[in-house]
Amino acid sequence: SAGNGSLMRLAPVPMYFSPNIDQVVLFAGDSSRTTHGASECIDACRYFATLLHCAFEGMDKESLLGCSLYQPTTRKIKAIQQQSYREKTLSQIRGSGYVVDCLEAALWCFSQTDNFADAILSAANLGDDADTTAAVCGQIAGAFYGVLAIPADWRKTIALADEIIALADRLHDTTEL
Repeated sequence: SAGNGSLMRLAPVPMYFSPNIDQVVLFAGDSSRTTHGASECIDACRYFATLLHCAFEGMDKESLLGCSLYQPTTRKIKAIQQQSYREKTLSQIRGSGYVVDCLEAALWCFSQTDNFADAILSAANLGDDADTTAAVCGQIAGAFYGVLAIPADWRKTIALADEIIALADRLHDTTEL
């Protein structure tokens, strides 16, 4: 009941509603509720949406990872906000289908690396639910490093890449809130 599905598809919400942080938080929670109504899922989406918002705003990595624009309501998401994952070793990180494990693993991979490709490869190499962990890590790494940080040979293989970029630009540039 606390799966990671709503977290892996979250980026369009903060892309659309930033810079209005109240709407980012509100609609991130609503987005999760459509398929994943567990408290931890809603809380994880609200928190992660604020991190994406901070990345869009150009915050440096350390400030972004310490972002407190949203105060989580569940114990495990609070621990993630307090960066408990940064004290863990690779063997203690799991990229499972559980939203808490997934968010922790994605943020651990992002925090331990200094470029888009290494962050994604780190997440994918965790195994288990690697595709979703890499998707979540890809959202924060993409928001932080930008589209041009994605290796050119990776970008060339994306189906409908021009349409996806145009849609992302429209979401991000929307000001009619």
